[in-house]
Amino acid sequence: MNENIRKLFGTDGIRGIANEELTPELALKTGKAAARFLIKDSEGRKAKILIGKDSRPSGDFLEASIAAGILSSGADVYMAGILSTPAIAMLTKMLEMDGGIVISASHNPLEDNGIKIFKKGGEKLSDEQEKLIEDFILDSDTADKNITKSVPIGLEVGRIKNLNNSINIYIKHIIKNFSFNLNKLKVAVDCANGAMSIIVPKVLKMSGADVISYNTDFESGLINNNCGSTHPEVLKNIVLQSRADIGFSYDGDGDRVIGCDSKGRIFDGDVIMAFCAINMKNENILKNNSVVTTIMANYGFEKAMQENNIKVYKTNVGDRYVLEKMIETDSVLGGEQSGHIIFKNFSHIGDGLVSTLIFLEYINKTQIKINEIYDIIEHYPQLLKNLKVKNKNEIMQSNKLKQKISEAQNKLEGEGKVVVRSSGTEPLIRIMVEAKTLELATEIQEEICNFIYELK
Repeated sequence: MNENIRKLFGTDGIRGIANEELTPELALKTGKAAARFLIKDSEGRKAKILIGKDSRPSGDFLEASIAAGILSSGADVYMAGILSTPAIAMLTKMLEMDGGIVISASHNPLEDNGIKIFKKGGEKLSDEQEKLIEDFILDSDTADKNITKSVPIGLEVGRIKNLNNSINIYIKHIIKNFSFNLNKLKVAVDCANGAMSIIVPKVLKMSGADVISYNTDFESGLINNNCGSTHPEVLKNIVLQSRADIGFSYDGDGDRVIGCDSKGRIFDGDVIMAFCAINMKNENILKNNSVVTTIMANYGFEKAMQENNIKVYKTNVGDRYVLEKMIETDSVLGGEQSGHIIFKNFSHIGDGLVSTLIFLEYINKTQIKINEIYDIIEHYPQLLKNLKVKNKNEIMQSNKLKQKISEAQNKLEGEGKVVVRSSGTEPLIRIMVEAKTLELATEIQEEICNFIYELK
């Protein structure tokens, strides 16, 4: 086995069932490890680390444990409270913090939680940097013995500072980049009872929209509970029932967004990216006329980009891999079908609010009819099924499964794709089949699912 394979960090931080897998003890060690990594360049001054969280009940005890680990390492902790992941990343950079930590499991169920770490400048850590932190967490007793410097005591320990105006700092920074007026456009939003519950309605109202807000009770703890971007059917119903012109739905920590027109048709990340990419190219701001997406992107997205002479680069699933490819290809736009969209001129991670505002800005500029946007790309039927398994790694390494996938791919004759992958955050195997017809996609997906059931 490759010695660099990480055991704790998945595709987006450390995740697990809070208080069962992600315990206070693990959070304490993570706080210590993160501090040790983040404060190494503080040049003798007391380092500053920002902590924010989404609205999960478990966020409170994890926040306390992580903060204790950081404070005991000699760094000050700035508490931002409930705030979106992109806001924490942005404030880490704006306020010149030495690092930032978000306590969130993004779109996962409310029982889960996670720890995401940003380095100075608000950027995610590389795989290698996460491995360094992980090594300390997993072998903290040995690591402590190797530290020659005594632990901070007295005035050298860290102190807690409350950043009470974090939401307003973030909003002020975002809205200065937009000046359009939505002229009472009727916008319905589903905020997933999460970190966007205050921010999104407030900003859209400031932009002149008539806002109808749903699932904004972040004090309930019911984050992502049958709502948010992973439940597009909820957004569809909200838009149709409220007779809104357009709707947007976010995940619990606010780095994803999907949309919906007044006919109830969903704008996933492919649609939003295609619309923005074409308009950015027309304005000569789509650097190198290129976009980055993942292997999950609809073939219709690729066709639309080809028709507009826009180069498409593809990566594995995960916004970190999208960003790496964006940097490699010097692209300014990239994202995922799930609604993670990165506008690199604004931020190096997805920001659901920024994506919403840019999308609305181009609607405002072009005066396009909202119900025409869905047809910008041709929508090849895609079916996605999640299978819960005991050992996802063992199944994914099966040569028999690889052969089965290859046979299925041949049936598509180059028009469509089969993607079988393990979840980076849950004990699931995801089977996605895209084909010219729904019937063919269904047939192939059932074959693969039945094969995996036999392997289980």
